[in-house]
Amino acid sequence: MGQPDQFAKRTFAEETERITGGAARWEDPPEIRLEKVQCDGFLVISRPDRLAHLPAPWSETRIFDEVVVELKLAGDHVDRLAAERALLRRQARQVQRAEERGPSWMGEEPIWIVAPHLPVWLEQARKPVRFAPGCYRVKPLAHLFLWIAANELPLRDDLVPFLVARSGRALDEFARWVAPRRSPGWVLGI
Repeated sequence: MGQPDQFAKRTFAEETERITGGAARWEDPPEIRLEKVQCDGFLVISRPDRLAHLPAPWSETRIFDEVVVELKLAGDHVDRLAAERALLRRQARQVQRAEERGPSWMGEEPIWIVAPHLPVWLEQARKPVRFAPGCYRVKPLAHLFLWIAANELPLRDDLVPFLVARSGRALDEFARWVAPRRSPGWVLGI
């Protein structure tokens, strides 16, 4: 028979259209170029017990040892293509960790997308579930995929890393609120 994988592909190519009465056909895929796949960063969780008392999304790290974080600031794209690319980077990290840890690692790599707001397309396509102010579980990866809408988060010192993704009036409000809490140099960086 030769190589089993080539035989299987050839069988799909030869039989699919006939069997399905033309409703489906097999195509050889184009090469998928992945020149550089790098997420914005990740949170390495060493003491999840110390995060449990913090507000969401921090408290959501309790079962993970790492979380991929994608930051979408004011003016960045938050369309479906941007989300799909972020999910691809999450998947690439998932594969990388599986290779590093070996076959016994059964973990999952979660992703948090931090953006100013929850985009309308995402609400319509995925029906995200709000579980805390500004924090949404996105299906079908609900426990792995959180969308954090920074403009909806409360102004709290323990949420400052997420609050920097605010935009518009919410960003102005944050800047006024944070000014007495941080150095002038830090505030000017907003």
